[in-house]
Amino acid sequence: MAAIERWLDGHGSHFARRLTTRRAGRAAEWTIDLDVPAWPIRSVTLRLPTDFPDHPCELFVDKEYFLSVPHIEEDGRVCLGICTKPGDHENPVRAVCDAIDRFRNELLEPAVIGNWCDSQFHKERASYWAQFCSMQSKRGGRRPVAGSTLVDIKHLSTCAEGKMVAYVFNNEGIKEPRLQIASFGDSSPQHLATRHGWAHGTEVHGQALFVPLPEGELWTPKTWPREFSELEALVVRATDSKMCLTDWVVKVDGFHVLRSKEHERSKRNVRRFSKPPLLHRPVVVFIGVGSTIFGYQLFSPQTASSKTLLIEPVDVERVDADWALARDQQLTTLHRRRAIRVLLLGIGSLGSPLAAAIARAGVGRLDVVDKEVFKTENVSRHFLGMRARKRWKADELAAQLTADVPGITITGYHDDVVTWCRKHCRPGQYDLIVECTAESTVRSFMASRRFELFGETPIIHAWLEPLCSAGHVLLTQADLPWPPEDPADSLVNASDLSADDTRISLPGCADGFHPYGVADVTLVAAFAAERILSVVDEPRQPSTVWSWVRSSGFYDRLGFEIRKRPIVPPSTSPADSATVTRALANILR
Repeated sequence: MAAIERWLDGHGSHFARRLTTRRAGRAAEWTIDLDVPAWPIRSVTLRLPTDFPDHPCELFVDKEYFLSVPHIEEDGRVCLGICTKPGDHENPVRAVCDAIDRFRNELLEPAVIGNWCDSQFHKERASYWAQFCSMQSKRGGRRPVAGSTLVDIKHLSTCAEGKMVAYVFNNEGIKEPRLQIASFGDSSPQHLATRHGWAHGTEVHGQALFVPLPEGELWTPKTWPREFSELEALVVRATDSKMCLTDWVVKVDGFHVLRSKEHERSKRNVRRFSKPPLLHRPVVVFIGVGSTIFGYQLFSPQTASSKTLLIEPVDVERVDADWALARDQQLTTLHRRRAIRVLLLGIGSLGSPLAAAIARAGVGRLDVVDKEVFKTENVSRHFLGMRARKRWKADELAAQLTADVPGITITGYHDDVVTWCRKHCRPGQYDLIVECTAESTVRSFMASRRFELFGETPIIHAWLEPLCSAGHVLLTQADLPWPPEDPADSLVNASDLSADDTRISLPGCADGFHPYGVADVTLVAAFAAERILSVVDEPRQPSTVWSWVRSSGFYDRLGFEIRKRPIVPPSTSPADSATVTRALANILR
């Protein structure tokens, strides 16, 4: 740090002028005057953090350049992705020079070329819009916009009217909307708020308008609307004159319309508005190319003599499944998964993270069955936690995933797996069945009653071996079913390590547990989830056994004789593991 300061105050003083002296907790600063008339910025401040070069130097310009020159943030910070690089500690002078060179080469010089500034603003339009809305929210006298605006848009190709709900709190006699949610079609904003635990405060209803922006429409500080007339012109342009924003507001929001004789004779609408108190202010949401969205809240005029609506920019956040689960990528796969119906039997330490993975991967319907109540000793390696204590695992897991994951329908059933399947399962009811009870009797039952209860539906059995020494995912198709004899121990497992050898007994009737930790089961759960989702996407693949197996070094350190099978990888390290894929036909042969 001292070396770079000496350089700036010495050889660098011909272009840098010190502003502040470094003190405890305060950065040192220098001003650099820019003497090129064509450049849009006249000077820049170089700031060296107190921990430079652990953190890179920073460049600041006057805040007035925000939204007029790209890559300038609201506080004047120059944002060019400058970061610490290898060698900066040995040569801090080079680090500062590189930062200044990037500022010149990547911002100042391109800024004078044609439409470069507009292209940069449009390229990062979501970021600039969010910063603009943040700046507006700090402005004195701003009209009351909700703290958060959430939308469920799904796929939208044409202009659509929607519903909105807002949740309002009374703050010292002033009603403040904390949250507003808008959606269209069969998606209910009230249902979204209730489902995800957002419905807090007084519920107020309103309307929303969703408008796709035309292809190639720029969204920059020069083009986005600042007045209602500009907003209305954009709606007209985006809808090919099919939607008049003023008419829509009058229709949905109950504004009183006072028409003059001149208005009746011409198309130029001159209106006066007053707002009924029970409706929430309408919102216009623009959907741009590349999943970007922008919003405006509409307000009635502040005076009776005014003829024009007022607008406030709104930073809008998407909460639909297309965005939340896939960021609008590979939507063909996501939409196909939404049509899948999965039955998951057993949601213990392996089944519960699998349920979470399946839900977040986009499976549309998931039924989970488990007979047990969640206990405190389950916390260490289960998806659920202490808030689920003394609740049915199936019900609680379904409730939590419903609240956490958009778009999925998940139902929990607290019952014995065999009993439930006998009562409720019929061929064709599900697209995939996943069994995670790790009980031989359940696998045997499902094999014996397969065609009666499950038909030709693919069935997956997933289980752990003692101490999480191995984990297996066994896919059986109808043309090669799993034998009722359940030869898992002899044909699939990686060793003859017995659960009886590792089980820790407790002073209760048949009470005990198998020791392994959350990291152990998470390894197997991730492995199993990947294989299960491959079957969700390709359900007709042949019957297969996928295995995750710890190395021989793990078994050798257990301290008792174990017969290892060929799938155990040789290694002296107990932390090593390997995955193995085997055709079920070869195993059964």
